[in-house]
Amino acid sequence: MSTRTQRIHPLSPRHLFLRTSHRRQYRCALAALLIFIACAGMLPLAQAVVPYRSPDDYGPSPQAQQHRGDCRRQVLQALDGKIESEDFVARTDREYFRYTVRKDLREIMFICDARTGEIRRQIDVWGDL
Repeated sequence: MSTRTQRIHPLSPRHLFLRTSHRRQYRCALAALLIFIACAGMLPLAQAVVPYRSPDDYGPSPQAQQHRGDCRRQVLQALDGKIESEDFVARTDREYFRYTVRKDLREIMFICDARTGEIRRQIDVWGDL
């Protein structure tokens, strides 16, 4: 062999892929560098813009807050029992309060319109089973 093929420049790409045991560190460093470059390329994709939401967007509107007491009163008049849960649900342009009321073995879900304070639906949870 000539001296030209025996000695390869240390920065040559061929130098990194030789199958000698002392080149293992170079191959690991190259693999780590490739993984780092791939992750750095995907980093802008992970930084999505989150739209601003005010604290009022997460709960009932002031108008719905005014009718919460009316809803509770109407639910307790419709079924004299214990209110197990009370949830607020907002759909595109509507707001509702959901109440689950239990009396003896009956469990009824009431859906009350939060903007008017009127009961819209009564669903017997266990009645259809």
